[in-house]
Amino acid sequence: MGSVIPTKDLEAIQFFETHVPVWSAAHADVGLTDTQCTSMLAATKASRDAYAAQQAAKDAATAATTGYHNAVKAMRALGSDLVKAIKTYAATSNNPDVYMKAEIPMPAAPSPLPPPGQPTDFKIGLTGSGAVELTWKCANATASSGVHFVVTRKLNGGAGESAFTTVGNIGKKKFIDATIPQGVTGATYLVQGFRVDNPGPVSLPVGVQFGVSGNMVVGPQLKMAA
Repeated sequence: MGSVIPTKDLEAIQFFETHVPVWSAAHADVGLTDTQCTSMLAATKASRDAYAAQQAAKDAATAATTGYHNAVKAMRALGSDLVKAIKTYAATSNNPDVYMKAEIPMPAAPSPLPPPGQPTDFKIGLTGSGAVELTWKCANATASSGVHFVVTRKLNGGAGESAFTTVGNIGKKKFIDATIPQGVTGATYLVQGFRVDNPGPVSLPVGVQFGVSGNMVVGPQLKMAA
């Protein structure tokens, strides 16, 4: 018999607000007493009043929460300006005692940057003038952070070499080698990144093989040497 009553509280209040006046007007015809209907009307009104009070409290809590967060946000903004002013005064007056008197910690010394990573992902190409162009990727390596790359080379075939010699010291991840002599069949490169004097790992040997047409170097091919 109770299944006609909605399960949600607000819908139940609305149900009884609609039905109890009807029942009260014809209570004898529907098997109810006047006392029952009067009690039900009072219970329904109490439920509606409690719901209204709950909604008012909820709205007040939302407003209070918003006001709280706004007040803290304003406090943080102003406090941040004050802390910046203290730090600026300490720096410009070169007086570390300012931090102690203000009871705020001194700024930590900046951590040293790590050495650059190992150069990888090499690509090979020819410039318009026929020079060899090498590009690569390298983690923790930007020119703005003081990284430079040393490129060494060993020639193969023809005027071959037995040892690597330095052919470049550059601040970007690209090297153009315009010093390949005629008659060589290839060259092997090593690339190593440095941050100031802090070296990173050397790349794997990068072998560049050439086809030769007359005295012209043509068709370079990249080969990662074993």
